[in-house]
Amino acid sequence: SWALEGAALIWLFRRVPHRGLIGTGVFLLGVAFIRLTMNSAVLSYYPRGETPILNWHLYTYGIAAASMILGARWLTSPYDRLGEVNVRGTLYALGGVLLFVLLNIEIADYFTEPGSRFITLSFGGANFARDMTYSMAWGLFALALLILGFAINTKGVRYAGIGLLAVTLLKLFLHDLATLPSIYRIGALMVVAVIALLASFLYQRFFDKTNTP
Repeated sequence: SWALEGAALIWLFRRVPHRGLIGTGVFLLGVAFIRLTMNSAVLSYYPRGETPILNWHLYTYGIAAASMILGARWLTSPYDRLGEVNVRGTLYALGGVLLFVLLNIEIADYFTEPGSRFITLSFGGANFARDMTYSMAWGLFALALLILGFAINTKGVRYAGIGLLAVTLLKLFLHDLATLPSIYRIGALMVVAVIALLASFLYQRFFDKTNTP
């Protein structure tokens, strides 16, 4: 609810131009972000239900991420900065981080036994399908960031996509290849390789386009 209230205050500023509404709205959105990312207790608030994916995590994190992205969209120049801070870009970044956190929580939830009190985010053990799913999901998320970065021509989003893709490749080579059986290893390699090729193709097309006179 804090995220919804924060976004609502930013929207209200468009009707009642008082700078205090922006400051309060951004503060509420920041508190909501901290509570959802820095509080490990969110993984044990409710037992794991019978239906994966469609759970309270999807609702809570999805609403919070949407609130931050909408709040960023409603902040227009010159009100998109508080001092030297680019509030609009920061809110977009926080929304993206929440979506990535949600992705990982949903994967962990899917591979948690129904009725379990705790959802565990881990990358070890003998759950090879879970490890492979993390790698593929990270790669797809990185590709989505790259596509978005090209679509809106924003370097920060593209760099975030490249960074996440690099982390995915490191996880694949330093962890997955050492622990996954051959069949999962081949699958993870093929998926991440295709994603890396698509990313390379997108960058080549982007640079060809920008260098065309």
